[in-house]
Amino acid sequence: MGSHEKQTLLVQHTKLNSSPAAGWSLARRVKYVIIVLLTASTYVLFSYGSFDAGAGSTSSLKWEPCGEVNKHKLECTRIDVPMDQFNKSASDKTFSIPLVRLLATNTSATGGKSILLNPGGPGGSGAEFIWRRGEQLNKIIGEGFHLLSFDPRGVNGSIPQASCYVSPEQREEKIFETPWEVEFEAGDMFTRAENQVKACFEVMGEHSLYINTPQTAADMNSILDAIGQEEMYYWGFSYGTTLGQTYAQLFPERVTRLIIDGVSNLDDWYNTFVDEEDLVDTDKCYSEFVRHCFEAKENCPLNSIKDVSFKTANDLQTYIDDFLEALEAEPIPVYLGAKDYGAVTRRGVATNGVFSALYKPTPMWSVLAKNLAQLLSGNATAAYQAYTDLWVTKVIADETNTFVVQNDNWKTGANAPEHGIKPLQNLTMSLPEVSKLVSKYMGSDIYARASWDLPTTHDFHPRYHPEFPRVKTAHPILVLSTTYDPVCPLISAKKAHNSFEGAGFVEQHSTGHCSVSMPSLCTAKHVQRYFYDGILPEKGATCEIDGEYFPAPGSSLEAQSQLGEDDAKLLQALQELAAIGINDVPRF
Repeated sequence: MGSHEKQTLLVQHTKLNSSPAAGWSLARRVKYVIIVLLTASTYVLFSYGSFDAGAGSTSSLKWEPCGEVNKHKLECTRIDVPMDQFNKSASDKTFSIPLVRLLATNTSATGGKSILLNPGGPGGSGAEFIWRRGEQLNKIIGEGFHLLSFDPRGVNGSIPQASCYVSPEQREEKIFETPWEVEFEAGDMFTRAENQVKACFEVMGEHSLYINTPQTAADMNSILDAIGQEEMYYWGFSYGTTLGQTYAQLFPERVTRLIIDGVSNLDDWYNTFVDEEDLVDTDKCYSEFVRHCFEAKENCPLNSIKDVSFKTANDLQTYIDDFLEALEAEPIPVYLGAKDYGAVTRRGVATNGVFSALYKPTPMWSVLAKNLAQLLSGNATAAYQAYTDLWVTKVIADETNTFVVQNDNWKTGANAPEHGIKPLQNLTMSLPEVSKLVSKYMGSDIYARASWDLPTTHDFHPRYHPEFPRVKTAHPILVLSTTYDPVCPLISAKKAHNSFEGAGFVEQHSTGHCSVSMPSLCTAKHVQRYFYDGILPEKGATCEIDGEYFPAPGSSLEAQSQLGEDDAKLLQALQELAAIGINDVPRF
């Protein structure tokens, strides 16, 4: 590969209807699609040039102007990082990491510092995050900090890109052939997993061993060093909380401001063969969707099903659940023509529909309610078009998620079974039904984990247990969580909070994935006070939301009109970010 200075950097925005790597369970695929469905299939090209560093920076990098976001200049560059950050002399191989920075307009008071952002995943593109969400994040954080993000090793525009396939055509074919039924396709799942790990290593070679979270955490130090910034300022969402917690435990002395938002259980991530905590609040989120729908009356279409009325929210949920149970036994055929026909299944509705919508209440709850209302009234077309598995034939550009998830985990962790088809089948079939909505569709990823025999090249073990002393960072971190998160439950956030000395905590009374899934001026102001002044919320702090799950037309503008100018602008940014969502590639 030639010099990076002569290469064109492609910042690839995640494509509509992209699908994840083959081998994931259906529920993991759904978690991926929930956010990528919100992004545009746009491409931005720029060359690596010889330009001065950004305003207020002592960077050793050469940045190139690469556009604007809301009248704020963007600058782009690349940085080469050692393939093995923890043994740099072992090899001269590298990963080339693209960086994108949105320049704020008034950073004198903060010394021109940058806040590093990670949207999640593993596999979320930080470059895409700045391009697609930079405007709202800039308005929320303010003009005192530049916003900087990157495509982590393996992701999107990084070189090399993580891949387990020799061509896009092969990737599409293999994804389309993925087995789904953990009860009846154990043999297919096992043989597929056994072969996939060999293909991943053959395609990626030695680089495949070093696509993991501890290495990416160390890459963030390389980025800080390159821009001339000693102190870490960071805001990570979803898997970005796994990365943030890992960084804070590996490099606590550099942590000046670090926010984790929508928090994963770090101990389970690294040490548990099967994560049984991630879905503990999923069904509560589902019940919250139904409750808010019922209370919204005419603003929620499910209250207007023909010839049916409901006295309570529980009546409405029972009606939906009974329909889904019948759908499990008798899928509904849908024929739209010789080139487009199929079926509406419980799996499709529960995972691609209900479960997906739990991530981002506005506007997905209203869309879900409309599609369900039509389905329950006898019209299956909208549900078929929205919730079938046709998207699996569209292909994501890389398999970073596959590499990171498997490379991070210590395979001898809790619940690790004997290797073989029957032990793995017995394990998947014996897993507790944590979520009645989607647990029955989990399990196929267990085969990928069991077959992944590449050596673990990191020695990171999180300090996450009560008997361990809390991690002391240079300045306490801040933990944010909604009350009901479908994949990163409140209990995981509380465990993270308890593992760091002096950490702050805010519970936002809402449903959705990460605090930005619903607008809250209270939460946003805690974020601002923390980043600028290091002020942590009082013990037991909670925040309410400034929005409705099933809003009446024009209600958001009415809410803004009741506020002062600054708060109105902040609320508008929060509403916009809640509507478009974070570009998170979910971790399961």
